[in-house]
Amino acid sequence: MSEKPGVSGYCDPAFHRLRDLFAGLLADGHEVGCAVTLYAGGRKVVDLWGGWADVPRAVPWQHDTIVSTFSVSKALVSTMGHMLVDRGVIDLDQPVARYWPAFGQNGKEGILVRHLLDHRCAISYVDRPLAPGELYNWEVMIQAVEQTAPNWAPGRHPVYLNMTYGYLMGGLVYKLTGKRLGQFNRDHLCGPLGLDYHFALRTNERARVATVMQKGSPRALFDEIARNPDTVFARTMQGFAPDEDFNSDGWRSGEVGSGQGHGNARAIAGLFEMLRAGGEFNGTRLLRPETRDRAIAFQCESDGLDPILSVPIRFALGYEVNCGPFPMGPNPKAFGHWGAGGAFGFADIDAGVAFGYTPNFMHPKLELGPRGGALVQAVFECL
Repeated sequence: MSEKPGVSGYCDPAFHRLRDLFAGLLADGHEVGCAVTLYAGGRKVVDLWGGWADVPRAVPWQHDTIVSTFSVSKALVSTMGHMLVDRGVIDLDQPVARYWPAFGQNGKEGILVRHLLDHRCAISYVDRPLAPGELYNWEVMIQAVEQTAPNWAPGRHPVYLNMTYGYLMGGLVYKLTGKRLGQFNRDHLCGPLGLDYHFALRTNERARVATVMQKGSPRALFDEIARNPDTVFARTMQGFAPDEDFNSDGWRSGEVGSGQGHGNARAIAGLFEMLRAGGEFNGTRLLRPETRDRAIAFQCESDGLDPILSVPIRFALGYEVNCGPFPMGPNPKAFGHWGAGGAFGFADIDAGVAFGYTPNFMHPKLELGPRGGALVQAVFECL
């Protein structure tokens, strides 16, 4: 089947330019299937989906289709941490080892909670050599994090916590609550907010997952790592299953909070709308406004190009702050998170907007061209 299904959903007439761009991405082949949601002034003004959810182009993208969002997952994990800060369970300026004693091994005793959130903890990769597939093993990864020595001096410049972030923050959440990411998310974050976003997918959720596809060779990324195994980036990527295409049972059932979460644009926009609105969404308050303010405040930026992302990056406490490689409009204080291949979400408090985008067609590296950057631009042209 080759003909694209039509775009479905709702779009306020004032945002027709965003709808036209979205439809054009599908018609021109820049996307296979995707969804976009926008809140403006506290109101959901765009909620669209279209294209195909599978490789044969036989299953249309539906209202409730979910997909791997890669590093957008980190925004969910960050929010879990801030919920514990809000409740007085953890203090940003206390050592992680105060709450997680085993973490303090091998030179990590001085790492503060805030250093996990702002990517300055210097644990972008673990010391332990990981066998194929061990990246998805919670017990193995938590122990590896505990035993690892800092990759370099902690507390200085941030370096992106590519695949360790979810185990660092997720491990802290688990030590304090007894709940791993999937259960904490269902019980305390996306469950109460009514957001369709999940870790460790259940059977009914797996039935709604769109297939991840890749532009170019699916092996290109891992072939590059094999050719350059000693780079910082390659070290952060150890432990993936052989021939991982991000559709495997391990990827969908694991709790790799750095990138494994699955959801849709509606859920991502809802998360950032909650943050934009000071911690409340759908009548449920998760954070106090002052906790939100502290969470999204700029903290630090990379010293030149981040060695993992190969671009400069700016951080709040667990969220990315607006910058050229990750555009979020004209306001430098806008915050959000981007994911590999094209998924992203952000909020701009001054403009009163919250946004989410979820495609299933991964473009190489940090492709923004006709997709991410153009969608952001269209949002602000419509305001």
